[in-house]
Amino acid sequence: MLDNRFALLFIRGERPVMDEKYDILRHPHVKLTTDGSGEPYQHGEVDRAIAAIMPDGLPYISTKKQEPPEESDYELFSDEEFDEYYYKLEEEKVNENN
Repeated sequence: MLDNRFALLFIRGERPVMDEKYDILRHPHVKLTTDGSGEPYQHGEVDRAIAAIMPDGLPYISTKKQEPPEESDYELFSDEEFDEYYYKLEEEKVNENN
């Protein structure tokens, strides 16, 4: 039986490793985590964005922090809808050249 002081680490393609467990509550920066007195990390939060997309689809860069519009003309497309849209654009270009 394995002593509770040890942990096994399995990494694909490598030999297993047995090492002593680390007490995270003794880490010097534990105060920055939720185990200490820190705020929880919000994954995926956009708080430093400098680029946006205009309603006509043209990207632009702004150095000012902008609030989202109350009403929006934006539409969300799936990958299939994007493929279909760009396929139609390519067909129109080919038809214009002929």
